Amino acid sequence: MKYLLVFFLIVLGACANAPAPDPGGRPGTLGTAPTVDRGNPQAYFFKFTADKADRRASEALNAQLAFLDTRVAPRGKLVVYLHGAGSFKTCGSPEHGAMLSGLGFHVFSPCYRSDYGVQNCGNDIAGCRLEAFEGRDHHPFLNISRADSIEGRVIAGLRLMQQLNPVGDWQFFLDGETLRWDEIIISGISHGASSAGVIGKNRNVARVVMLSGPLDTGQPWLTAPAQTPLDRFFGFTHADDRQHPGHLEAFSQLGIAGDPVLIETTQPPFAGSHRLVSRAPTDNGHGATQAGAPSPRDGDAYAYEAVWRYLYGATQDG
Repeated sequence: MKYLLVFFLIVLGACANAPAPDPGGRPGTLGTAPTVDRGNPQAYFFKFTADKADRRASEALNAQLAFLDTRVAPRGKLVVYLHGAGSFKTCGSPEHGAMLSGLGFHVFSPCYRSDYGVQNCGNDIAGCRLEAFEGRDHHPFLNISRADSIEGRVIAGLRLMQQLNPVGDWQFFLDGETLRWDEIIISGISHGASSAGVIGKNRNVARVVMLSGPLDTGQPWLTAPAQTPLDRFFGFTHADDRQHPGHLEAFSQLGIAGDPVLIETTQPPFAGSHRLVSRAPTDNGHGATQAGAPSPRDGDAYAYEAVWRYLYGATQDG
């Protein structure tokens, strides 16, 4: 798949000292779906650092990613995809983002602080995850500003994307100074999967898709009340992942629908279960659940394409 790659740092680097983008959004005139212009069909791929979208951003200034494919009918949902623990030159998976946009989703992968865990957050890792998400004080271990938070960066990123790619109507997912979370799928892998689960507990999102996670077994947030109905939570884990038993336990504690189902022996819709398991051969069970090199293939196609369609609500019949 060839993508039109827009290097914001190079092409629009002169904007670094420009005023912050206009807030965007259309309060009072919110539509039911983004108005995507498909007059010149192509696959778009954008790459920029957080300080290009919001000059107040000062941490985790690596490459954020955005994707839109106007060659396919838009599904009217934004997938916010969260990377795993650590610092990355590229935040998120280019392959996974391309796959999701090829299914008709708008996709944005923000960079964010993910350098913490139970060893420094204790029995309140949800507090750390919430601070990384909101940029508000939830845990003494972290001190993250709004501009460096996941939520703040998604808002700023969508405003910038409206400028860079107006054909995508990215402002549809904004409601003034807030996000239209009911039009957003929150997803992630590993550390990002756990954070996606916490976000789903604290925002009413369209869907929660957790890959190779969560791994916060025994943490209070798993059994806490959720703003997103539990029938919108989905998890996918590989049996060769050393964290696999913890994922299954977390699925159980969350109360995700269904029993664990082996995808290699069950056809979609996988007996209606939201707890999916793979045993397909791979040399990296932890990374296999997202599109990319470790993910098993069936010829030129990903073996998990039907799984991802199911998880993200992108079945052939919509």
